[in-house]
Amino acid sequence: MSSSPSPERPPRYRLNVAGLRITLLLVILGWTFAYNMLIKGQHPVRAFFKILDTISDDFVGGSAVALAVGCGIVIVFSVTKLYTQVIAHVYSFRILEDLVYDELFQKRYRRFFSRLMRIDEQPTPDTVFPTRISSLVLALCLLYTLSWVYVLLFSEALYFVCWSAGVRLPLRDPQSLLLVPMLAMAIPFSARVMAYIRYPYAQDYADFMPGALFVLLLVGAMGKLYGSSDHVFFLVQVFENREFLQSFLRNGAFLAFIPLFFEAAYWFTDMQRWETAQDELDSKPEQLNSEESV
Repeated sequence: MSSSPSPERPPRYRLNVAGLRITLLLVILGWTFAYNMLIKGQHPVRAFFKILDTISDDFVGGSAVALAVGCGIVIVFSVTKLYTQVIAHVYSFRILEDLVYDELFQKRYRRFFSRLMRIDEQPTPDTVFPTRISSLVLALCLLYTLSWVYVLLFSEALYFVCWSAGVRLPLRDPQSLLLVPMLAMAIPFSARVMAYIRYPYAQDYADFMPGALFVLLLVGAMGKLYGSSDHVFFLVQVFENREFLQSFLRNGAFLAFIPLFFEAAYWFTDMQRWETAQDELDSKPEQLNSEESV
């Protein structure tokens, strides 16, 4: 009986890292040399000796703005994406508690951030509320802080949407600016309500928020770079007027507390449900023992 042929293995090769490095350097230096001659119109000798100046001044220095805007977009998108994962997942705060104690406190930082970025893929815990008093208080503080952040960001975003659509929202008195932060708070809070009722598309709804803030950041950066005076910022008007600022802070403090209040009420209800379930589990062995004794 003939033995079956062994499966073919891919050919082995040695990675020529040194050659790859040299190739990259030659490509960059050659492109810079051609850039100096063709774009800057320099003599070949001068173009050769100005290669390092072009790299440091034109490429590195000239890309500082693009790099700063890009880093800002990455930070804003990452933070808002994490926030949308938290508000769209009903077990998010309990999962955060487990991640902190299981990974962060064990100094497994890379694993902690890796799991944090995939919070919606973590195993479902047995409760929606944190199990430690300190974790519960910190979770509520975190929720209040994030709510304040979204009151600020989405107030500006809503004002920008209206402005870009040609709808002017004049701020004449403190009462006229209350509607904007109220609607701004309603957007992320509605995603949390979807999580409460286990709506299957809550994450899809929440995912538009990072894109909205990305557009706001990009438009604001473009207006700043070009020195445009057409774009009117909502928060700038608020902070320049003392009366507006006081009214905004008072109402913002109340609006940011609304998600915290409903979160606490939801946790309180789930605590009662969990206690009832535990009592039923504890009563079953007693019933079995009484039946056996009879």
